[in-house]
Amino acid sequence: MSKVIITGACGFIGSCLTRRLLAEGCRVVGIDNLSRRGTQLNADELEALDGFDLRRLDIADAEAVYAAFEAEGQVDAVFHLAGQVAVTSSYENAQRDFASNAAGSFHVIEAVKRFTPSAWCFYSSTNKVYGHLRVHVPVGLTYPLDPYTPYGVSKAVGELYFSEYGRSEIGLTTCCLRQSCIYGHNQYGVEDQGWVAWFAIANLFDKPVTIYGDGNQVRDLLFIDDLLDLYLECWRRRLTGVYPIGGGSANSISLAGGLELIAKITGREFGQVASEPTRPGDQPYFVADLSWSEHAGLDWEPKTGVRDGLTQMIAWIKENETAIRRAIG
Repeated sequence: MSKVIITGACGFIGSCLTRRLLAEGCRVVGIDNLSRRGTQLNADELEALDGFDLRRLDIADAEAVYAAFEAEGQVDAVFHLAGQVAVTSSYENAQRDFASNAAGSFHVIEAVKRFTPSAWCFYSSTNKVYGHLRVHVPVGLTYPLDPYTPYGVSKAVGELYFSEYGRSEIGLTTCCLRQSCIYGHNQYGVEDQGWVAWFAIANLFDKPVTIYGDGNQVRDLLFIDDLLDLYLECWRRRLTGVYPIGGGSANSISLAGGLELIAKITGREFGQVASEPTRPGDQPYFVADLSWSEHAGLDWEPKTGVRDGLTQMIAWIKENETAIRRAIG
C-alpha cells in the first residue's frame, strides 16, 4: 500500500486527489489549516473514509510541518497543493501570501529532504508565474519565468525551491506543473479564485457577476478528473521538471464565452453582470502548449471537453446546493 502526503488535502484539487488515491488503495495523510471556504465540509467527508488521516496545521509554521513529516517517516509521494490562491489577497496581505506560498513551500520541500528523501515530490504552480504575457499563442517550455503580482512572485519562489532541491546537489525527485484554470465537481468557487465554478454558482443561485476587463480574456480549461489522471501518470513515471498545463487550445474559452455557455447549459440567464476595469495581474491570454507531454513519454491528454465538463460541474452544484450555500455564505 502506497502512503502519500497531500498538503491542501481539503481544498478543491486536494480533496479530489485524496478521494482518487483512497479509491486506489493508498493511505493518505492530509495537511490543511482549513482556512478556505468549503474545506471544513471536505474535511468532514474525508475523515469518514478509511485510510485518511488529517493533520490540521499551517504550512507557514515550520516546526509543525517538520513534526508532521517526521511522524510519518518515509512516504511514496508528496503532493504540495496548499497555499494562498488569490491575486487580490496577495495585494491585501503580501506578508501572509509570502508566508503561505514562499516560506510554506520551503518548509514542505525541506521536510521532504529531512524525513522522506526518496519520495516523488509534486508542486502545484500557476500560470501567474509567467506574469504579463505578451503572446496570443500557446505557451510552451521555452517561455520565461517572469512573475508579476505578489502572488505570482510567491508561487514562483516555491517553484524555484522545489526545482533547486531536485538538482543533483540535493538530489530529490521533483516535478512542477504551472496550472491554468482547473474546474469541476467539488469546487466551491468564489469571485477571486475558481472563476468557472463561480460563474456557474452565480447563475444558478441568482448572484451578481462582475467581469473585470472586456471579457475577452482567454483561458484553457482543464477538468479536474483529467488533471488527476495527469498527476498519477507523472507519479507513475516519476517525471521531473517544470511544465505548463491546462486544457490546451481545444479547451480554450473567453470569460464572455464562459458566461454564454453556462447560460445555455442551465437554461437560465444571468441576473446581473457588471463591468469593472481589469485587475492587476490579469493575463489577457493563457493557453498551455501540451506537446511536452508526448515528448516526456506520457500517455495523457485531456479527455473532457469544456461543454461536457461544465455540464458535470453544474450537475454537482445542483446536487450540493445546500452545502455550497453554507460554504460561500
